[in-house]
Amino acid sequence: MPYKEFTGLIEQSGNDQRQHRLIHLPNNLVALCVQDTKAKEAAASLSVNVGSSANPAELQGLAHFLEHMLFLGTEKYPEEGEYEAYLAKHSGRSNAYTSFTETNYYFSVFNGVLENTLDRFAQFFISPLLNADCIDRELRAVDSEYKGNLQADCRRIHQLSAMTSNPLHPYSGFSVGNIETLKGAAEKLGLDLREELMKFYQKYYSADIMRLVVVGNHSLDVLSEWVTSKFSSIASKGNTKPTFEGHPVSKAELGKLIHLKTVREMYLLRLQFSLPELKSIYRESPFTYIDALLNHRGPGSISSALRKSGWATSINAGSSGMYYDGFGTYEIVVDATPEGLVNYEAIVGTIFGYLKMLAESGPQEWLYQELSLIKKAKFDFKDKEDVEDYATRLSSWGHNHYVPPQHILSHHSLLRVYDADLISKCLHYLNPSNYRLFIGAQEHKAVECKLEEKHYGVLHNIADLPSHLTSNVKCSRSVSKQLHLPGRNAFLPDNLSATNPDTLANLPAVEPVLLRKNDKIEVWFKQDDQFFTPHGRIGLTISSESVDNTALNRLLTSLLCMLVSTELQEQMYSALIANSKFDIVQGIGSINVGVSGFSSGLPRLLKTVLQKLKTFAVDAQRFSIYLAKIERMVQSRRLDSPLRSLFEQRSMINRVPAFDQDMLEEALKDITLDRLQAHIQLVLGKAYVKMLVSGNYKQSVALDTSNQVLDILQYQPAPRHLVNAHRSLDIEPGHFVQNVPISDQKCLNSAVVSTFYCGSVSDMRDAVTLQLLKNLAHSAFFSQLRTSEQLGYRVGANFGVTKNGKGMLEFALEGESNPEYVTLRINQFIRDYRKKLLELTIEEFESSVQSLISLKQEKLLSIDDEFKQLWTRINSGNYMFNKLDMEIEHLKQLGKDDLLAFWDKYINKDTAQRYTRLDMQMWSAKIWQPTSEEFEMYPSAVLSLYGCLRSSGHTALRIAEVQSFVLSTVASNSIDSVLDDLDELYSSKKATSAANADTARITFETSSKITTALQMAISSAQDAFNFAKLSKTNFASIGMKQSPEGVWLINDYTQFKSTQSLHGLPVPVRGLVPLITEPTSADISEQSKAAGNGN
Repeated sequence: MPYKEFTGLIEQSGNDQRQHRLIHLPNNLVALCVQDTKAKEAAASLSVNVGSSANPAELQGLAHFLEHMLFLGTEKYPEEGEYEAYLAKHSGRSNAYTSFTETNYYFSVFNGVLENTLDRFAQFFISPLLNADCIDRELRAVDSEYKGNLQADCRRIHQLSAMTSNPLHPYSGFSVGNIETLKGAAEKLGLDLREELMKFYQKYYSADIMRLVVVGNHSLDVLSEWVTSKFSSIASKGNTKPTFEGHPVSKAELGKLIHLKTVREMYLLRLQFSLPELKSIYRESPFTYIDALLNHRGPGSISSALRKSGWATSINAGSSGMYYDGFGTYEIVVDATPEGLVNYEAIVGTIFGYLKMLAESGPQEWLYQELSLIKKAKFDFKDKEDVEDYATRLSSWGHNHYVPPQHILSHHSLLRVYDADLISKCLHYLNPSNYRLFIGAQEHKAVECKLEEKHYGVLHNIADLPSHLTSNVKCSRSVSKQLHLPGRNAFLPDNLSATNPDTLANLPAVEPVLLRKNDKIEVWFKQDDQFFTPHGRIGLTISSESVDNTALNRLLTSLLCMLVSTELQEQMYSALIANSKFDIVQGIGSINVGVSGFSSGLPRLLKTVLQKLKTFAVDAQRFSIYLAKIERMVQSRRLDSPLRSLFEQRSMINRVPAFDQDMLEEALKDITLDRLQAHIQLVLGKAYVKMLVSGNYKQSVALDTSNQVLDILQYQPAPRHLVNAHRSLDIEPGHFVQNVPISDQKCLNSAVVSTFYCGSVSDMRDAVTLQLLKNLAHSAFFSQLRTSEQLGYRVGANFGVTKNGKGMLEFALEGESNPEYVTLRINQFIRDYRKKLLELTIEEFESSVQSLISLKQEKLLSIDDEFKQLWTRINSGNYMFNKLDMEIEHLKQLGKDDLLAFWDKYINKDTAQRYTRLDMQMWSAKIWQPTSEEFEMYPSAVLSLYGCLRSSGHTALRIAEVQSFVLSTVASNSIDSVLDDLDELYSSKKATSAANADTARITFETSSKITTALQMAISSAQDAFNFAKLSKTNFASIGMKQSPEGVWLINDYTQFKSTQSLHGLPVPVRGLVPLITEPTSADISEQSKAAGNGN
């Protein structure tokens, strides 16, 4: 089938070895084919230039709902979940998103099955089924996604911004959707929701507004042929992109002051300006110039002035709507302090004072050219990125019709035309008469927020901005004196040549070189021998017992890192915008310091960072501001999602030392300025440093840099038993559950994380078997509990590793169902999945193995990627640099029977000799939760059934009555008759009204959860498993309760941890013999003593 090809030269980075071909299919779909011969993984993304802007006013969220529905079967591949299952078998993944202007679908997968995956993918846009029987289930998924973000401030603020915008503009709508705005609205209007979905699809999903990107290691001819043959059947309906008039922030919305209440403690100022369309000015890119100045953190900047005043900790500015047709917006967001919120008018005055200074100074061509030089250098030596990200980004960018074909890869990366008049014009849009102001905080002292946003319940107040904030806005004289343009950048890259490797082998070296190792430092070096770019990266872990051996020390270290980073950002901001980066972050038992970017300036940057850390003097004002920020961060963790909270609590159980929320909040009270200043000397007094120098360097640079580290830090060697003191626990066999209290009383969701401990990953065969099982199980688990049963939106299976190398297979879910019910559904999946493993064909098994092998053979994309891989091996303590090669060899030897053997050894409760399982549960405050006494008295299946009854509004029965009923029906063979009996029992307990009884019966008959819960309760009563036989310890002596099935309830996790053994530290797989032999500190000390005695 013919296609038209762009024959011009596509501008791309000189460091990009991929080949690109832009083609135009007969149906007007535009596709970019990308050949990457080194890639083992392939990817594709198709962006449709229609999003939430096309939502019908009466069916808000319809575009997003359609995105969900397209995954659920097509005419050619009708089986629901077939697409996801196919991807999972080949180490693939997929997702989609709906924005205001586009809906983007994407996947990545093993290159060997790209053609077959494209065939399935294309059918989404040719013949989706949009099955009626999937409507209600997938609606619950959309509704769960919505409810899971009800307490997320970013979603709440975005929706308030939309709701308070021009009501005649589609931007004012509700993009996510929920059951009420979709099913409820359709029923009220007498509409068939499936028909409305089909109408939307038929109206807008046209090849003419689709942009496709496919990346693979196949030739461009092959990729072009696949794209043409598979995507040319998408219907061409002309340009169906929705159009609309007006601006979301029109004159009626400008000049408004909007106070809003946030969920988390924060102090937020957000200035939103109205702009015209920006898509056409990509060559000049005036807002790149403006962004650079407004986001500057060095002397003379807004950020510097606000920090000195104690009014803010950060400022971020940028244009949004770069892809919007007909309009744009610009936002300046200030992370204020409590004092800054009180002085918000002064903050606004500072911002407009700076903008006035910029206007009066006029555009500076030298600054534009500096920015152009930096962007050009970044582009010329651009690292390769993940294939999925690459495809998704390019497909989204493809909708800008102002960009000619030759610039499709580069138009966001380069500054081409300096236009002073255009910069001045754009700066003029950022004036006091062209904005509205949002102020967010948990409480507002002088303003009552009585208005309530419809979908997220955001309490807010809308008023007119005072006149002194809409014209002639004043900036105080003292602050105004501080504001000025930045100076010329002394950190512009001056040496962009790549160093020739000392030796150049046929294949890149797998291992770094250990240059030196003594009782104070070990220094590793890896010269770039495969990317040949002028980039580098240097990393240090400064391990010290005092970093986090107590809750107080952990917080002091976190505060120290934050304060030092903040000062360095101001001091070294010119280096940062010149493509150099630094990090000072708290690790596990260490402070981690890193620098990266163009290699020539990194040793100098590292020197500055370490000198600041070593000599840091705590400023009293900043100490108070950032201590308050740390306090807010710690306290806001109580509002984390249930699933995130459970993962954190599991780490509390697995790790020693570990500090929970209560411990950290208590330790906050003991932080003082003097303690922080003393803490610096405590941490850096005795330490052990690991260091990796990687990239465009010679060995001599690495050695000189390590000497620089020792000279600056001047520390003594730490006793080795105090270095890397963090350990994991060896949880003993048995089945344990912990109910974690929920702090957010408004959260509707509950969550479950079931973790199976699966031996040690030092057993390479077990390690790769665990990874393969995760790949296979994830899709089936998602399909069953998310797609079929609709138990929650956040659903997944994954594998993990404790710090000291214990394998974990985990099943996680967050949703509105009660956790006992979810846990039992996980149990059922575990039982059923063994059957699926038995039915797995040899071909399917071998294909899954090969896909995983190919992923492990994937070439590293950059010096950064190589650094991360090596640094992980070094800091793990096992120094297994050839881990991937070893895993591949074990995968090649793996057979299908090994999967079953692993499953039976660790996961199958009937066969596992050392069955070890930990279930973490968090119950929403909105639903009934069993007490520890009820947990001990009633089987989990009875608790599950009782919870389902109560959630459905059936509260007349007591739990003891439910238990008795279940036991009385054990011999029954008909679930229908049992339901009738339950209905009769319920009706007898409820008010005697016939209407009430009928209501109860209808609810029972239509509630699949009640039916399923009843079936599970009967089955459990018939064949109960006793987990007590798996555990050798009687935990009742420390107050733990045991369920009738023998599951232990952890009521005090610290006591439980005290009964468990510590896991040993990893043993290096190699001898650590440095290239350079040098005396230890003890040797030097002895030599000094001897020399002294000799005198």
